[in-house]
Amino acid sequence: MNATLTNADQRGLPHFGGRLLWLYRIAWGALAIGAILASIFSLFQSAAPAPVLVLRLAKSAVLIFVATILLYRRQRDPVAALLALAFLMWIITSNFDFATDLEFPQLLDRCRFLLFALALLLFPDGKWQPRWTRIVAVASCIVFLVGIGETLAVLPTHVFLPLAIICVIAGIASLVARFRASTNFAFRQQIKWVALGLIAGVGLILSARAGAALSVAIPATSIAWDGLFQLGVMVVALGFLVSLLRYRLFDAETVITRSAAYAGLTIALVATFGGTEALIENVGQNYLGMNIGSVSGAMAAAVAAVMLNPLHGRITDWAEDRFQPDLVRLKRQVPELLARMGATSSSRRLCAAVLTQVTAAIHATHSAILLEGRLIAAHGIPFQEARRWTRQLPEDSSPLLIDGSDPLFPMRLSVGSGASSATWLLLGPRPDGTLYGKEDLDAVRSISPAFRQALISTRAREAIDAAVNRREKRLRNEIGDLGARLLAVESWLEARTDSGDQGMPNPAGASS
Repeated sequence: MNATLTNADQRGLPHFGGRLLWLYRIAWGALAIGAILASIFSLFQSAAPAPVLVLRLAKSAVLIFVATILLYRRQRDPVAALLALAFLMWIITSNFDFATDLEFPQLLDRCRFLLFALALLLFPDGKWQPRWTRIVAVASCIVFLVGIGETLAVLPTHVFLPLAIICVIAGIASLVARFRASTNFAFRQQIKWVALGLIAGVGLILSARAGAALSVAIPATSIAWDGLFQLGVMVVALGFLVSLLRYRLFDAETVITRSAAYAGLTIALVATFGGTEALIENVGQNYLGMNIGSVSGAMAAAVAAVMLNPLHGRITDWAEDRFQPDLVRLKRQVPELLARMGATSSSRRLCAAVLTQVTAAIHATHSAILLEGRLIAAHGIPFQEARRWTRQLPEDSSPLLIDGSDPLFPMRLSVGSGASSATWLLLGPRPDGTLYGKEDLDAVRSISPAFRQALISTRAREAIDAAVNRREKRLRNEIGDLGARLLAVESWLEARTDSGDQGMPNPAGASS
């Protein structure tokens, strides 16, 4: 029995086909028409302010785009189908106000919750992993039924929203569990994109829900809460789209690093401004006996401006250490490795070690180093195959050459200078076929001076060793020649002794 469950977990949900596929297409078409009509109706019939209507229209356009891409690119994928239908329902329900009393959008919202929760539990391959996700799926179905009962006034409770939030959090926890258990790098990158969209999007949605509930008496704030809600929905949808399409998966760390850095910098500046303003105002009132509200604001802004650069540097370094450890190790550890190897290793070993580190840090499929027009090292590709790549580099002084027509090495980065010592790092594409971002290239460039110096040291030592070897070989040849002459003389003397001739040999070869 356990083996059967394990095999079922590994297979996951089957892909759509036949009648089920046509049923999905019909449901998608009906919901797409409903989403378009709801968006148009919202524009002409809703009493919401113009900014809110614009945000709703932008959100509708983004979600329809995402649902359409998922239909045409992954229409047989059950997880993509759940998400596409959920996004179309989200368009319809989110075009109504939070506090609407209409039953239809509320019922559709409950269906949207169930589809979205199941998609979280099955993402991205439709497998029930870990096993407790089945329990969460059953709980989500129960919460869905509770929400239906509350909407139809069958149940007098008001617990759907908190229970739904708990189910969504459990779905996110299942993503974290799959991320930690997986050793597949592409799979982990998919989870990272989804995590980025969920953390940002769900955070905005929950903030909008909480803000709308707490500020019912302040109508002016409804625009801000509605805007946060619409933006959160768009962020969640885009995160899933990028992950499912596997487009630029390997830029996840860069986007997460920048997002964390900007968010941390914003929080730090706001906290600095608020704390400084309150401190200055309190000190002024207590010791100067006057109200310096405007002065305290200006002084707080000045302090925040002074702290901008130090905070930006520290927070950026923290974000890179946390979310881009591969690039950080490349920039910090590889120069030390090059300094050690430059004194003892050969050029080939040095280049092979650099290729191993660079390929792992930027996630290249393969790489090679070309030194003075000669292939000296290759990684991730057979050396002979790389050697057959004989196309000469174009005569260009640019340190970065990108040739999209070359499927083997579409990117070439100069790590040497001068025509006589030109050194090129040849980079193959990433596993998803994309090229590298600015952060990746900057990290590789940061080790170029250390690599260049180490290569100069190894080549100089190799030149000295080659000269010493040539001299030793010449000396060995001369010693061998002298040994051969001595043997010839000894042989002649022995021959003379045997013949009874005691005379000394004639150096000129004359007869005695």
